[in-house]
Amino acid sequence: MIKNNILNNLTILVNTCDAYDDVLGIFFYAFKDYWPDCPYPVVINTESKNYSYSARVHHHTKQDGLDDWGARLLSSLSTIDTDYVLMLYDDFILDAPVSNKRVENALLFLQSDPHSAVIYLVDTSLPLSVTDSDDDFIKLKDRVNYRLNSAPAIWNKNVLINYTEKGDTPWAWEVFGTYRTWGDVKNFYAINPKHTSVYAYDHRKGGAIYRGKWVKEVVELAAKKYPVHIDWSIRGFSSNNVLEKRSLRWIINFILTGYKMVGFRFLYFLSHYLRVKFYGH
Repeated sequence: MIKNNILNNLTILVNTCDAYDDVLGIFFYAFKDYWPDCPYPVVINTESKNYSYSARVHHHTKQDGLDDWGARLLSSLSTIDTDYVLMLYDDFILDAPVSNKRVENALLFLQSDPHSAVIYLVDTSLPLSVTDSDDDFIKLKDRVNYRLNSAPAIWNKNVLINYTEKGDTPWAWEVFGTYRTWGDVKNFYAINPKHTSVYAYDHRKGGAIYRGKWVKEVVELAAKKYPVHIDWSIRGFSSNNVLEKRSLRWIINFILTGYKMVGFRFLYFLSHYLRVKFYGH
């Protein structure tokens, strides 16, 4: 049932961690700049650090001191009393105004479909169910890779909870978590590629940070516009001229995490990975 006041039914969740506290300043400068009339409450999902931004900070740490991203996300979601959550990450730096009307339209659309899971607020480049539509939102195909992903999106909170488990990592959640969604009769939507993004940011390398380093094209613009005080040399800059590979240890842990998450369904990923590796598609 559609609630009379949709403004009371959405919370913005900004996912970060202690190691990424340096990017939050840029995030909130841009957020306030490009979405000054945002009517929704904001929650920061983090580990142990405190912040003075206009948001509620939710902490979640394990006794062993190691970060469990899946458990922390579930813990954050459990404190949110709205039915819908706009999921963002700390390095999604806005670079164009956000329209409250378009956000409301997306929320109303989700509420009107009892089988809806999510609307991605950008063009995900994922396969669509139709290609010649002028509708604002188009359903994604079912059994496609990265159907579950971290792009800015409005989620049905309970569906998001069902797709997340303790032990998940952000990267494994996208790859292996996707197999949790296949064939479950939930509808996934994205912005029509003919239309501009509702939440616009430079995502050519994911956001402002790529594999632990600053993305120069993103932060240079922000540094010129906002009074941020960051020692850029601490992280250094990601290079377009250097292939920044994952370590073998990281890859092995990633695959083991996938097996723990979805059992032998992790072989879907392995098959896809080898096909791309040897045949390029």
